[in-house]
Amino acid sequence: MGSKTEYEKVKNKREIIIKEINALYGENPVIQKYIELLDENQRLLNDQKELYKSMKFEEYSKCNHIFVTVSRERDYREARNYYYEGCIKCGLDQTVFYIAETFDIEELNESQRIMYDYMYGGAGQDGIHTNIRCNLELAKAIYLKIKENHPNTSDKNMVNYFKHALSSIRENEVSDERKENRAKRLSLSPKFNNWNGLYRR
Repeated sequence: MGSKTEYEKVKNKREIIIKEINALYGENPVIQKYIELLDENQRLLNDQKELYKSMKFEEYSKCNHIFVTVSRERDYREARNYYYEGCIKCGLDQTVFYIAETFDIEELNESQRIMYDYMYGGAGQDGIHTNIRCNLELAKAIYLKIKENHPNTSDKNMVNYFKHALSSIRENEVSDERKENRAKRLSLSPKFNNWNGLYRR
């Protein structure tokens, strides 16, 4: 907790700096232009962030979600399991709630915070809940590959294709070299190693 004295000290320092900036602003056209560009850049950055958030909200709201289970947490005090899901189509990931509740909401990056804000009131829960345990990055990569080969397939068929593809990956043990090649084909990092969809935490 900051004291009033500390607050006044910081406030006074800022007022001195603002006066110096204003003095330079009036004397030097280059500095004047620089400050104007900084202000304009900050305004555009704020607009960009708001537009991106709005764009993602629209994407999430229009998505007919297909969820896989991406994480499970055990509450030993209440003897309960908590499951978090992620959408293989739009990437909406409920584990943002785990991060926010277990650590701090400030731990969320910009994209995660947008997901958190979108889902906070209960939005984005409707869709197909497959109950398939899978790493979300892998699930999205498989989805995109299926979509590439079957662009007009229904969500129901997509789930069947997805189950088949995932089973094939898990049942056929291959060398590390072939795993790297598989990862490349799916546009994953060559070092991707979460093929069995182990829970994140």
